Amino acid sequence: MARIHNFDEPICRVNTDSFKWDYEGESGKYIPLGVADTDFKAPQEIIDAVRERVDFGVFAYGYLPQQRFANAVCGWYKKRYDLKLDPEAVRHSQGLMTGALWMILNAYTRPGDKILIQPPVYNTFSVVIQGAGRFVENNNLILKDGRYEIDFEDLERKTSDPRVRILLVCNPANPVGRVWTREELTKMYEICKKNNTLIVSDEIHGDIVYAPHKHIPYFSLSDEVADNVVVMGSPSKTFNLACFYSAYVVIKDKALRDQYNVVYDNYHFDYNYIGIEALITAYDKCEYYVDQQNAYFLKNINLVKNFIGENMPEVKVIEPEASYLLWLDFRAWNMTPFELVNLFMEEGVKLNSGANYGKPGNGFIRLNVATQTAVLEKALASMKKAAQNRVK
Repeated sequence: MARIHNFDEPICRVNTDSFKWDYEGESGKYIPLGVADTDFKAPQEIIDAVRERVDFGVFAYGYLPQQRFANAVCGWYKKRYDLKLDPEAVRHSQGLMTGALWMILNAYTRPGDKILIQPPVYNTFSVVIQGAGRFVENNNLILKDGRYEIDFEDLERKTSDPRVRILLVCNPANPVGRVWTREELTKMYEICKKNNTLIVSDEIHGDIVYAPHKHIPYFSLSDEVADNVVVMGSPSKTFNLACFYSAYVVIKDKALRDQYNVVYDNYHFDYNYIGIEALITAYDKCEYYVDQQNAYFLKNINLVKNFIGENMPEVKVIEPEASYLLWLDFRAWNMTPFELVNLFMEEGVKLNSGANYGKPGNGFIRLNVATQTAVLEKALASMKKAAQNRVK
């Protein structure tokens, strides 16, 4: 009998050292709908696996269970995407931003090189790139008829610069909610391959996609793309496991993989003894959770869309094809990013300013629906008051 997860279960995260509720929400002062984690418990199977390791009681140096780890990742790709991976292509990393991206930059670029990103996009991309001594170059997305598109002419122009060494793709895209199509991914590959620009695809939101859209893992395009693509992935968004910093990269090309391995080995990286068991258990035993959670997200998304339509009709919701992050266009209100965020803070709701995600995000808000519906309803009621205060 399939397990049913209760996503409506009330969970108070205040005073649990939560970045979302104790830092962003200031320990209960605000309802935080910003930080991209969920307010749900992980599947029971993961809790049981972690508890077994805790009960064992020895937390000494571990030895990465590479075979079980890689097989779990490969099994997940086969179940979810009917994609067969060689376990040898799967390599460990300590989280995506803290581990994978940092190692990738050191493996394939040098200080002073340029990394191309596609704003509005996850802001930590820029933080890590600049922190590593590389320069950020922008290939801004184009908002056309309520849907974001890639500016391929600009991409061709930017990648023709030999200093642009990597195109960092958010696939699916955070915060704009796009699921890139097979045609779009292929065209990006062709342009980058021609211009000797490596594609690094962050696919951490790939499991959270809404029909009729389907996540297209970059490696599913063809065997040929393996020579110029590195994929980053993790169960952290899907199963709310971010604090374990257990992630992976998939590198099919042996030469590219060897370069990554040199960096990994040189810095003597280790792994999270408990977190790796959470990853393996998630991928081996918890597929049911994903489908139920996605249905719950979609219910919350529709709740927000209906609320916006009834109470803020001039605000536009960018239709989400993926992720639990809604991208809302408030430009009709003609407010500065500070004024917009502060308006909702005054009524007790913390939201992410779109300006965080690059200049194209000015006038937008990112709203996280990955919370209990009852919490979301309370936040929306406060947002309604904020909207009413604006017109007084």
